[in-house]
Amino acid sequence: MLRAFRPTRNTSIRGTVAGFALAVAIAGGVSMGSAAVTSDAAFAQEEQRNSQGFGEAYQPVANMVQPETANFEGAKAAIPTVIAAIENQKDRQVAGNLILNIGTNLSDPALQRQGLEMMLESGLTPAEQVGQFNYYVGSFAYNAQDYAAARAAMNAALAGGYVDNDSDDRNDPAYIILQSYLAEGNVAAGLEHLNEVATARKAAGQAIPEQWLLVGLQKSYDEELSDQALNVSEMLLAEYPTATNWKNSLQVVNALNEFDPEARVDLYRLMRVTDALSQRQEFIRYIEDLDPRVMSNEVQDVLAAGTAAGVFSSDDPYYVEVKGIADTRAPQDRNGIDRIVRDGETGDSLDAMSAGDVLYSLGDFSRAEGMYRMALEKGADAATANTRIGIAQAEQGNYAAALETFGTVDGARAPIARMWAAYAASMM
Repeated sequence: MLRAFRPTRNTSIRGTVAGFALAVAIAGGVSMGSAAVTSDAAFAQEEQRNSQGFGEAYQPVANMVQPETANFEGAKAAIPTVIAAIENQKDRQVAGNLILNIGTNLSDPALQRQGLEMMLESGLTPAEQVGQFNYYVGSFAYNAQDYAAARAAMNAALAGGYVDNDSDDRNDPAYIILQSYLAEGNVAAGLEHLNEVATARKAAGQAIPEQWLLVGLQKSYDEELSDQALNVSEMLLAEYPTATNWKNSLQVVNALNEFDPEARVDLYRLMRVTDALSQRQEFIRYIEDLDPRVMSNEVQDVLAAGTAAGVFSSDDPYYVEVKGIADTRAPQDRNGIDRIVRDGETGDSLDAMSAGDVLYSLGDFSRAEGMYRMALEKGADAATANTRIGIAQAEQGNYAAALETFGTVDGARAPIARMWAAYAASMM
């Protein structure tokens, strides 16, 4: 029997599982398993196809793997003689089957791999087994830390139509290829492979396992690959928009990008919308970026969210100080909003943006959108204005329009707009 190989280390694929019989149909009765080599008569049927010289070298070794005369160590020692006698591809196929039999009985993965590779090289492996054979070659190569060979074999397995029906997605050839890159320390290539697999599966209407994407997110964070982290975050949230995935993705994007305070506010707004704010420092930085003297009403909301999350308490000195400032200023904005809007309408782009921000902090998202559009017309920074137009649209539930707006944002704000776009898409 060929045992499915499943080593137990972190990057392993398969440990030893008995009971998988891989029958190799060879005319004359030579097949792999407990009766992989049968009798002189059976081999005689092969003589018209196998070379005579090979038969003379093969038969004594074949006798060593029969149950009644088993001598697998002796058979192993004789393998070079059998290989040296190969004259044609039929010889190669039969020799490979013999070596696979010996390797399986000795629990020798190097011999198992060698036998399978020889059978594949012969070109005589049945088409329906080519993918499966390559998969096992790839497994053996991976566990031997021969990662380039593992990738080649796994790609051949996929090309041969192999589908791993194991319930553990980590045994999928595509995931093993990913792990082979990571094991080499070539994270960028691994993430490129992950992106290609995800794109292909999406086009085919197939989901990509969540665990694969989480591995990609972790590795992109570890290697400080901001672009790749953003790509993986988008893929993860498109398939699995859970609260935990939102938190992890937004924290990674925030950590790997240097946003100025005005831009970072918009990322924190998304974190609040998705319940991704969890750390005291996140709440504090959000508040400081807003400035309680300017965006007091929104600061009040953030303080309330922080209290609900357990990061602030009523006797917290920071909380008390900020709340005092916000509570003093907030009524002024609420009561003076008409004047603020008039100033935005008659003033310059900065006045219009400020009016839009105050309207946003009051939860008047429709009017905020209008003021941001006015600011854009007056010459405000397009990336900033369009980001906030899109956010206001999303807050109103106009997700299709928000997606379109976020698509116009480029430059340093693009990662923030793309994460907001992921949110809008998840809500449609």
